[in-house]
Amino acid sequence: MIKEKIINYAKHIGIEYIGFSSINFKDEFVNRLREKRLNGHLSGFEEQDEYKRTNVKNIMENAKSFISIAVPYRTMEIDYNKPYFSKSSLGLDYHKVLYNKLNKIQIYLKEEFNANSFYFCDIGPLHDREIAYMSGIGFYGKNTNIYTEKYGSFVFLGELVTDIYIEPDIPIESKCGDCEICMKACPTGAIERPYYVNSKKCLSYITQKKDGLTYEEMAKMGNRIYGCDTCQDVCPLNKRALFSNIKDFMPEEWNINIVAEDFLNMSNKRFKETYQKTSGGWRGKKILQRNLIIALANSRTNEGHAKIKSLINDDYFSYYVEYYLKRMGGY
Repeated sequence: MIKEKIINYAKHIGIEYIGFSSINFKDEFVNRLREKRLNGHLSGFEEQDEYKRTNVKNIMENAKSFISIAVPYRTMEIDYNKPYFSKSSLGLDYHKVLYNKLNKIQIYLKEEFNANSFYFCDIGPLHDREIAYMSGIGFYGKNTNIYTEKYGSFVFLGELVTDIYIEPDIPIESKCGDCEICMKACPTGAIERPYYVNSKKCLSYITQKKDGLTYEEMAKMGNRIYGCDTCQDVCPLNKRALFSNIKDFMPEEWNINIVAEDFLNMSNKRFKETYQKTSGGWRGKKILQRNLIIALANSRTNEGHAKIKSLINDDYFSYYVEYYLKRMGGY
């Protein structure tokens, strides 16, 4: 009855995918995390210590169950022929959307079952994807994304750990078969083998990192300002994925039709009113402006040319302006 009541409440607040699992991670998963750490293939944005990511008792001493949720985010197709933000960074920052839903479940658990819980979404020690897999939300693709039946891999994940026992769901085995389209399509070869991604090579990470970018990395970025959709877009399993109707994830005109001059001249006030409200906003204005300069260079687009040239003496932008000018033929 507990499980059924939680599922019904989740549907009531607009959560279509919800699953449950024990708090025990398999040794195989822990070893995979250790391998990535020892190989230096973690992005640096996540918890480095695999034991902190899997020892749930450090978070809640009396923990008994995970509750995992998935929320679809793809609301439109993107024109990749011009500078763009990935599908996951359009609309309102997904952390806020999922926190709102997870908080409602937390309150419900307390009021209905006197259960204690903590929730996480992307930020925190827990591994969202493995918990979603354990909870039967979906299966692992070879690109390590979790695939749901209706929305493919275009879902955001979050979870709660709680001190009540809930009957676990059954994990779903991969449906990728012999397909390796995502691996072959990855611009940087970040999917080094099935179900293993070198995060340091992933363009989603590269568009976010603060350290100086190499010319090779900049060339691989193409028209990306933030994030990367390639391995998901080419996946046959995503061809039939449904679109999300969640209004919070609907894009605004300013983040699907980027005006270079406005973007590069953007005030801090304007940034706070717009891009800072998206999931890409956490990296700050300068990183996104840097990436736009690179995107314009890669597409050899003259838009914003005078503004970009004026940044040649800026300590932060000068290196990227030099890349831009080389790609533009030096003028």
